[in-house]
Amino acid sequence: MSLFTTAGTGPDMLCPYCLEVVSYDERHLYVRDERQQYQTLDLSGQTSPLRRADTLRSAYQRCRNTDGVTPHYIPVPYLTHGSPLTVAMVGDSATGKTHLLTQMIGEITDGGLEPYGITWQSVNPQDHREFMEEQVDVLRSGRMLEHTRSLETSATFEEALLLTGTDGRTRPLAFFDLAGEDLRRTDALLRFMLGVDALIFVVDPLRALPHAQLDPLRGAFHYTRGGDPAFQTVLDRLPRSGAYLGVAAAVVINKCDLLRFEPPVDRWLSQPPMPQVSAARFRAESCDAYAFLRHYAGPAWVRPFDSVLRCTLHFASATGSQYRDDRFVHGVRPRRVLEPLISVLSMCGMIGDTGADGPAEVGM
Repeated sequence: MSLFTTAGTGPDMLCPYCLEVVSYDERHLYVRDERQQYQTLDLSGQTSPLRRADTLRSAYQRCRNTDGVTPHYIPVPYLTHGSPLTVAMVGDSATGKTHLLTQMIGEITDGGLEPYGITWQSVNPQDHREFMEEQVDVLRSGRMLEHTRSLETSATFEEALLLTGTDGRTRPLAFFDLAGEDLRRTDALLRFMLGVDALIFVVDPLRALPHAQLDPLRGAFHYTRGGDPAFQTVLDRLPRSGAYLGVAAAVVINKCDLLRFEPPVDRWLSQPPMPQVSAARFRAESCDAYAFLRHYAGPAWVRPFDSVLRCTLHFASATGSQYRDDRFVHGVRPRRVLEPLISVLSMCGMIGDTGADGPAEVGM
């Protein structure tokens, strides 16, 4: 049963843009015209179920929340496929979260989840095409992405896809960027934190690790070593009902191209993708990554693992090289960017079965 009572014809969920409660309501539908302006959609004259479904595929619903936020519109398929599986990316703005998330989505659209029985669709064809052109294609061409930040909420909606599992069930997968160091204690944020399904904590080696080969880049970017305040802030904001937090989590040591000759990073970066989910392989990588991070970076950087009931740790590189003058002069070669997402999807029941590699077995 829903915890909230709102007018509408569908179950309650959170608007991905303002985090206020919303439900599907055909009285507030819109479509975009050729000038990209929102126009009211009237379905009363559509009698064909196929035509109606096709129209709704590209339709939007206007969010009724106008309290201090600009007008915004939610893709209808986001509201009509049940509760979204929400994944929040956590880390300082310079950790490479935007590049990591962009590469994750790019690999999903390339069929990277198909070996695990997952197919995908866009939540809205036009919005998805714009994301691919403005984010994925730009990064793959070797250009650095600009970091975007919403000024209206500390949990910024980035992108959503519709995932269909082997059971035929389709569910939205929604990605958010948590500006952890700036989280404000608002009712909207509390609702988001109560409902978030998974957290992906992104570690920047330039801030976390003491390796001498990182010093020139640290100096060039004016970085200093120290803990990531976003980790602490987000963990402190999550509701806790026992000794551990119940949310699924993954910790990603990003930019591992900078550490590609360091054991055990070298071994894991050369590993091919898993042909199927392997809880044992997740445990092996997690053990190596935890030992590496705990030894070189200290306890603050492994606090997500120590605080969350089920968590995995991973080595990854979103770009495979460093940028210079806003370009990746040696090209972009992502490595192991999907493994953290596969892990949290497994823990959330989207991938796997009830056997030795099922959802209950993934995570430590």
